[in-house]
Amino acid sequence: MSTSPKTIAFFGATGDCAGHCLAYTLQAGYTCIALARTPSKLTQAMKAKGVPASTLDSNLTVIQGDAKDPVAVKKTLTAPSGGMVSHIVSGVGSNPKLQWSILYPVTLHDPTICQDVGSTILTAAAALARETSTPPEQRPYFLNMSTTGIPAKGCPRDVPLLFHALYVYGLHVPHVDKKVLQEALAAHMQLPEKERGLRGFTNVKASLLMDGEGKGLEAVREGPEEKPAVGYTIQRKDVGKWMFERGLQEEMKGEYLNKSVTITY
Repeated sequence: MSTSPKTIAFFGATGDCAGHCLAYTLQAGYTCIALARTPSKLTQAMKAKGVPASTLDSNLTVIQGDAKDPVAVKKTLTAPSGGMVSHIVSGVGSNPKLQWSILYPVTLHDPTICQDVGSTILTAAAALARETSTPPEQRPYFLNMSTTGIPAKGCPRDVPLLFHALYVYGLHVPHVDKKVLQEALAAHMQLPEKERGLRGFTNVKASLLMDGEGKGLEAVREGPEEKPAVGYTIQRKDVGKWMFERGLQEEMKGEYLNKSVTITY
């Protein structure tokens, strides 16, 4: 079975970065499948972002379930044609909470959520690729929402010096989680071709996220890890728009294939 063109699976779309990406994708007319614990919460979030009810009815399928459940994840990765979706967008995360630690005062309610969900997606995608005999070039492209502050070995600092302590100490726990997922994606693409569930991935490393209407993509700077775009903040709406236009529509023309990209103002 072949991949349906531009059929996108979303995980963590009740969060605003992936949520805005989903809203732009739906409004552009693409077929989307989203996994959500509470489907009504997701559809309400889409309506709040300006997606008409008619568009939700025609373009969005919501799978009720948990992103750590292999059955629900595999269902989300299955296109209406019976093959695999063409793209995966993950904005999975957990709410922060304080902990008794002098060095690392902030943790997460679920401190391994990104790596756990990512592992489930990779395993489900590989199994589905085998079951549907999907050729490597037609397997999904994974757009992974990550963060600055965890540059690859040998790459320069990608956050301003003023924010360095905040990222190293205040955000240590969530950054460890995201780093494990990034390493898992890289390792997955080193597997023999027949064992992979993806055709590629990109880690989208956004600077400190803010709420607001956004400044538009003309204000967004991007750069590879080797020469990162360094800035202080970026609004979630613009992250979602960037992910849609650059990540899904253009697929970044391969320049960040199996790599990371930093985005900021």
